[in-house]
Amino acid sequence: MPYAFILFEAVMFILVGAAVTLATAFLSAFRHLLGFAWRMWLWGSVGLIIGNVVVLALQLYFLTGIGITGGPPRHTDLLSLFLTGLTLFGPLLFSSLGIILGCLYGWRLARRRTPAV
Repeated sequence: MPYAFILFEAVMFILVGAAVTLATAFLSAFRHLLGFAWRMWLWGSVGLIIGNVVVLALQLYFLTGIGITGGPPRHTDLLSLFLTGLTLFGPLLFSSLGIILGCLYGWRLARRRTPAV
């Protein structure tokens, strides 16, 4: 179920980011915000991708011990329980965190490049 939420989150972020960026590009009242909009959209998207790569890297831990014939089951330890929780709920956590940190980084870059009014 968290994977359905992250898919919805990614689609909504892309659509809203595109709408806001286009609005700032075409409406002269918001043209001064274009530098902020496209940088936040770009770096938020990069953060979304990096967050999902982190989730895939966490899932590789569980795929390394799989064999065709199987073997004796591994004992559950604290690390395995923690990684299981991150595998189940990590997509929502890491993708949201990636978008937020990416947007903050884009905002910071835009503030640095935009002259003060």
